Amino acid sequence: MPPSDRRPSDQRTNQDPIASELGAAQAEIMNVIWETEGATVPEIHAAINEKRKTGAAYTTVLTFVQRLYARDLLTREPEGRTFRYRATKSRDELMASWSDEMIDRLIDDYGQIAIARLDDRLQSLDPKRLAKLRAARAKPASGKIRPPITPPR
Repeated sequence: MPPSDRRPSDQRTNQDPIASELGAAQAEIMNVIWETEGATVPEIHAAINEKRKTGAAYTTVLTFVQRLYARDLLTREPEGRTFRYRATKSRDELMASWSDEMIDRLIDDYGQIAIARLDDRLQSLDPKRLAKLRAARAKPASGKIRPPITPPR
């Protein structure tokens, strides 16, 4: 665990990168919004409780939605006496954005050492994993065409 990572261990070890960053409850809300392409808090609450054995409190769902909105992960538009929330980015766009931020922080904090270590890691990757990375790189999250990953020298 990096010294600056203060997330609870269950959040750090979560296999879902969104849940690893936001926590399971907020990731669950984002997943509902991505699946429905927009929802009100009552709709989100109903969808979450449909999937769970134990129900989530309406006020808890509301609080998490408000936090996601405050972090600019959601937009909202009035709908009657409530709001319809939509994700500001797709799941892939959000992960790409967070990845870019993490890489920028790594380079800002550790400079050339970070780049050299990353190069070492890329050179030691299993060919199948490297092929998966290349395939993921070729699939644009934001519609921009990306150059292919070149194999390490």
